[in-house]
Amino acid sequence: MATKSRKVETNAFSVLGDALESAAESFEEATVNARDSAKKAATTARRTLSIGVHKSAYGLSYGVIYASVFLTELFPEENPWRRGLEEGAQDALEERSRIRKLKAKTKEAPAKSKKAAKTKKPKASKAVKARADSFDAAVEATA
Repeated sequence: MATKSRKVETNAFSVLGDALESAAESFEEATVNARDSAKKAATTARRTLSIGVHKSAYGLSYGVIYASVFLTELFPEENPWRRGLEEGAQDALEERSRIRKLKAKTKEAPAKSKKAAKTKKPKASKAVKARADSFDAAVEATA
């Protein structure tokens, strides 16, 4: 009987060893799976945040522009508020176009020195005077 009990003990230790080895393998698999799951979750969260930011910016931009256009159309064409909105929008578009052209030129031919890269800007007083003259001319034309 003593030999039988030793076999049982040996089998018990063997079973225990197999169970520990299986548990260790399970932990290794869980660690690998956890890393993959964390990477997938981070990618999904980043994508979701990016979509949310894009939709928020789109909604804000659309709302501001639509409201401005709607308000502009409510006023009669001779109204100074409407004319101001239209001219401001036009000037903003022209300025953005000018800046894009300057950036394209700078990328094509980089300046040799910092002094050469600077462009002369019209003085503010000249720009204001020109704007005032065009406004006065528009007022006289409508009168």
